[in-house]
Amino acid sequence: MNATLPAPVPVLILIYAAVWVTIHIGSGFLAHHMPLSWFRPNGFLYRLRRFERGGRVYRGLGVKRWKDLLPEAGSFFAGGFNKRRLEAGNEAYLDRYIAETCRAEGSHWISASLSLTFFVWNPWYVGVFMVAYGLITNLPFIVVQRYNRPRMVRLRSGLASASRASAPARGYSSSQPPPPLPRTPR
Repeated sequence: MNATLPAPVPVLILIYAAVWVTIHIGSGFLAHHMPLSWFRPNGFLYRLRRFERGGRVYRGLGVKRWKDLLPEAGSFFAGGFNKRRLEAGNEAYLDRYIAETCRAEGSHWISASLSLTFFVWNPWYVGVFMVAYGLITNLPFIVVQRYNRPRMVRLRSGLASASRASAPARGYSSSQPPPPLPRTPR
């Protein structure tokens, strides 16, 4: 591979920027069109690891302070799902919310992984820089999903427990609404 750059630096910066925009939008588009059933919170990529302590390890990173500064593009494509705030308090909605956090995380893993393609058409040092850029720009989004998902799982589990505990005796129906939920998933 040629160790010199193939074009003047300003031209390369424009090319790299265009490639990164394509990667970011393309990975979101790809994840958006994958079946939601592929995004399971207990799957290998998405399940919490012991060191994450149920998502609490991310509090030490100050996630609660900066997560709302990141853009939320879940509804960028038609039929998408906005995760900025909770819109409903039922089990089906929370199941979808949890799966959508997996989809968002998967999208950012795809984007970060595609940074490796820069090694194919650039000198090694540019490839290293682009991998670093890919990780720096995607890891905050991944961290937010890994912080929010266990919280939503606990909320959903609590809702299911409350619903079982307040279930009426057989043959009766309940007119009580589900317990209220907070407006934002903090």
